[in-house]
Amino acid sequence: MIRLPNGESIEFLTGSGALGFDGRGWWWEYPLRWLGLLNPHDFAVVVKTLTLHPRKGNLRWYAPWRCVRLIPGGTVNAVGLTNPGVEWWLRTCYPRMQRMGLQTIVSVYVESVDEACQFARLLAPLRITAIELNASCPNVPHDAAIAHVVQIAQALQAAGHPLIVKVGYDQPYVELAQALEGMADAIHAINAVPWHLVFPERASPLAHLGGGAVSGMPIRPFVREAVGRLRRATRLPIIAGGGIYTLRDLEELWALGARAFSIGTLFLRAPWRPNQLVRQWRARQAARMSVQ
Repeated sequence: MIRLPNGESIEFLTGSGALGFDGRGWWWEYPLRWLGLLNPHDFAVVVKTLTLHPRKGNLRWYAPWRCVRLIPGGTVNAVGLTNPGVEWWLRTCYPRMQRMGLQTIVSVYVESVDEACQFARLLAPLRITAIELNASCPNVPHDAAIAHVVQIAQALQAAGHPLIVKVGYDQPYVELAQALEGMADAIHAINAVPWHLVFPERASPLAHLGGGAVSGMPIRPFVREAVGRLRRATRLPIIAGGGIYTLRDLEELWALGARAFSIGTLFLRAPWRPNQLVRQWRARQAARMSVQ
């Protein structure tokens, strides 16, 4: 568990957008929520990444599989940050999440310091758990230079909320985490991994969209490598995400140094399973505490 400077604690997070923009999930998950099999209150809900202005990206609601495909054990996506913009979210989704009493983390993608300042102004009045800076979206061209990300993070600090920075395997994530010490409150490792790094000898089913990025079981080795390297190199608390399907995954990531966990792809493949996994983990931890 990670305690943030605003007094809130995070242990399990949803992957960005795993439960949509407002924590209710995607339309096909509504029946599971109504039946109590999918309960967003077990998580800090990370909303689907928002940009300052609406962004078309590659996702079309009438044909989601155009840019998202299932692969053995996971998914590949080339969504490209499709979203209606932060002002739409503020009008439509934030009030709903407040009524539901959800622990809310706002994921943002920021291209410039000026945009970061505008985000900080818009998000400052909100009652949210944290801001997550998506510093590593693999499906859009972006400036991943350490100095650029640090400047963005500094500007977002003006919002007065805890700051999480989500890094990618294809970034100098160790050096970035070190540069963010004293500024970020946690580091999230890792974003989806570009197809060509996971399957260098295979063509992606989304080659027409640049190849996309892989989530789920195929990126487990990348996540474990990143968490281990970060734990040895930085004092920042680590949120681990990528291919978390079982209690063994949680145990291994905890042993490597992660103190919170992000579950994403599992919501797509078996949306009733994440809540079961959270309850199993918490029961096991409680049992361990009782014998100490």
